[in-house]
Amino acid sequence: MKNILIISKNTGLKIEFEKTGLFKNIKTCQSIDNKLQGSIDILIADNSAISYNSYIQNLQEFLKQVPSNYYIADNTDTYSSVNKVLSSYGIIVIPPYLTDSQICQKICAMALDNYSTGRNIVCFFGAGPCAGTSMISLSVAQVISEISSKYTCFLNLDGSCGTDYIDNSSDSYGLAQIKEKLINNILSEDEFKNSCIKSSYLYFLPGEKEISKVRHYHPEHIEKLIDLASKTFDITVINAGSTITGMSIGALNSSKLKLLVSTQSQKYFIGFNNLMTQILSNLGIRREDFLLVVNKYLEYGGFENEIVLAKKYDMQLASVIPLLEYIQGLKAEIKKKTLLGFDRAFANSIKQLSVSLCRQLSIEVLGGGKNRARIGIFKKRL
Repeated sequence: MKNILIISKNTGLKIEFEKTGLFKNIKTCQSIDNKLQGSIDILIADNSAISYNSYIQNLQEFLKQVPSNYYIADNTDTYSSVNKVLSSYGIIVIPPYLTDSQICQKICAMALDNYSTGRNIVCFFGAGPCAGTSMISLSVAQVISEISSKYTCFLNLDGSCGTDYIDNSSDSYGLAQIKEKLINNILSEDEFKNSCIKSSYLYFLPGEKEISKVRHYHPEHIEKLIDLASKTFDITVINAGSTITGMSIGALNSSKLKLLVSTQSQKYFIGFNNLMTQILSNLGIRREDFLLVVNKYLEYGGFENEIVLAKKYDMQLASVIPLLEYIQGLKAEIKKKTLLGFDRAFANSIKQLSVSLCRQLSIEVLGGGKNRARIGIFKKRL
């Protein structure tokens, strides 16, 4: 087990590392004077406690005595200016604005062998509004629950209730019902389950019903929710929407598999690039962390094909889902069902994607993935 020294004024960071139980000794200090004595395997220096100039002055000493060095930037300007320099020495620069839990997870993933974050958490994020993130994520959750017979949780964290395609809109379910207990860290597994709409192996947690209250959910609240979901269910699928909120940030940072839902439209590529450059990269989320789902795909000579799009986005291609007739979407919305029962091409694409995700999560697919998804879920109880 490794020893850690944390140079920081933040006491919460030490607590997060202690929670893991993966380290032998964890010490903290607020300066570097005579603190490098003894065996130190990992040194974490916080920019708020030690300036970049002081860090550079002691750089050779750090490199000489400590195998693994990490530097936490406290703002985007610092991160942008020091990342290249320190990276050339093999020092990992941690982006600003991450929670203590996120910093701990990132460092553990890099410093420890066989450490896995996010467990069986799959997060769908849209390159823009109306890319199809809600329909695809819910459909995938439904199919995964059926082809694996594993208890699957679907979290709607796009800033809406998210019940457009389910035939149950009772006010007794949803994120709003458990918010206070979640924030106060007293939410139990049973209370979590009871706040979900259940259909066979699938549990659906509707999102926040009041738009004005979405801003009150911070990333750490969502991290707690997802952590509890990972302990309560076998698989968790998340709809994180397409905008940057506390919900989407918490979801993206807590997920093992991240999928970007986009289309052949250039506006989605431009919009996602802006999010990547201005926000996501500063949160430690990399472009290569995503798998690409090309939705509403149309085979046409003037449009970029899926191979070109994957290279353009610089992501591994996960799935291509065809453009459907407009009337099919309306039928699904009216009948409160996903498109799985309305279009065979859509159902086949979702099934292939679901099987691929199960394999990446080391989840056994029953019958080789040949189980047929049911047309409707979440029927109202009469």
